[in-house]
Amino acid sequence: MDFFSFKFLAFLILTLLLFHLKPTRGARKWLLFAASLLFYVFLSGWCVVFLLITTAVAYFCALKNTKASCLAGVLLALFSLVFFKYTPFLYNSVAGLSGISSWSLKWLVPLGISFYTFRLVSYLTDVRRGELQAEGDFFYFFTYAAFFPLVICGPIQRAKDFLPALREPAGLTPDRFDRGIRQILWGLIKKAAVADNLAVLVNNVFSGYESKSGFVFILAVFLYSLQIYCDFSGYSDMAIGVARLFGIDLKENFRVPYVSSTIKEFWSRWHISLSTWFRDYVYFPMGGGRCGKLRRSFNIMVTFLLSGLWHGANWTFIVWGALHGLGLVAEKLLFPAKEGPKSKAARFVWALCTALLVLFGWLFFRSESLGQAAYILSNAFAGAGAPLVYFKAGFVSIMGEESGIVNVLRIAVPALVVLVAEFFARNKDFWSASGESGRKTNLLFYVAALILIFLCKAGEQQELIYGQF
Repeated sequence: MDFFSFKFLAFLILTLLLFHLKPTRGARKWLLFAASLLFYVFLSGWCVVFLLITTAVAYFCALKNTKASCLAGVLLALFSLVFFKYTPFLYNSVAGLSGISSWSLKWLVPLGISFYTFRLVSYLTDVRRGELQAEGDFFYFFTYAAFFPLVICGPIQRAKDFLPALREPAGLTPDRFDRGIRQILWGLIKKAAVADNLAVLVNNVFSGYESKSGFVFILAVFLYSLQIYCDFSGYSDMAIGVARLFGIDLKENFRVPYVSSTIKEFWSRWHISLSTWFRDYVYFPMGGGRCGKLRRSFNIMVTFLLSGLWHGANWTFIVWGALHGLGLVAEKLLFPAKEGPKSKAARFVWALCTALLVLFGWLFFRSESLGQAAYILSNAFAGAGAPLVYFKAGFVSIMGEESGIVNVLRIAVPALVVLVAEFFARNKDFWSASGESGRKTNLLFYVAALILIFLCKAGEQQELIYGQF
């Protein structure tokens, strides 16, 4: 079932009506369990079998709560992830050296397996640490592991936050309803009116990269940085908004990351649920920063390399993770203070370096191979000796010879609306503050958002970037 389809909208409305018309705890438990299970049925029957088996194993391992049982549950979850996502990568790497034909399990990979696996691992770890009591009701636990708004792209929720809210969801007040709907519409603007439009331009460059050169590559990487942000944060906004309609408050997953002045700050604003997961379950257990500089640097590099590998079985993701790891290591060595560079000049220079590293990293993240990334790098400045021709050729190449002002505005207007609004709200709890708006203001926002989506949405819906992870 497509998250952005009318089928999903009908599914969501029916589930919400039943959820709020049957307010008993037992009825709501069964409804969310059935809805999450049914959502997986629509996606893939195989996913349901896999989900039920692995969830049941994790559930009973946590109930037993011995070192052996919890470790076994964690290893099974990680084994499933490695088998489906990385076995073909390892095989094909060897095959490429030996001339053996390659193969793939892509068609068998359960949707959202990475996010699902990390939820199970964090749950089992927290239970074993004594930070969480094992959930005794399998149906609550299954809903935590497979809550349907979070299936495809997360965010990665912790059981100690999610399970209490699932048992005692908040009532659907007018303010909660308004905040949920507004966040869903805002996410839809980012996904349908910004990310999907940019995807067409970026895909054209990367798919036909061998016939292109010059400034078009720099433009494509820049637009991809905006595309991936609006694509993923847009989905996160919609998922959080949907959960809010069920009385469940989820933590924010993005906080305007491109205003960051340090790499550390970037990772406190980008994909927050993943960065905090790696911090708590990889970096801290290795010793974190409570050790010498050499060991701390090692811990950082391992954490970021694993983060890169989590994104996919490709050397490009490993390079992307290594770049961020090296950048953070350098930052820690140059600026030992937690707040980073102190002077305004140093902060400005490091903010520029951070932006360049993030953009450089996105080149590898988007590229299908290291060869493609190397080609783009070696040809990105071809013709730069004639700046006016260089810049004009890049814009024409990415937008097309016959692209008119209307098409440019259809892409630029929603992007500017998103960037400007989120920039001014960068240090605020935007959705909580906006929940106090009056009814007329809310209605105006609904109408304006729907008009913007209708006028500016892409002609063809693009797949979610993080859906592949």
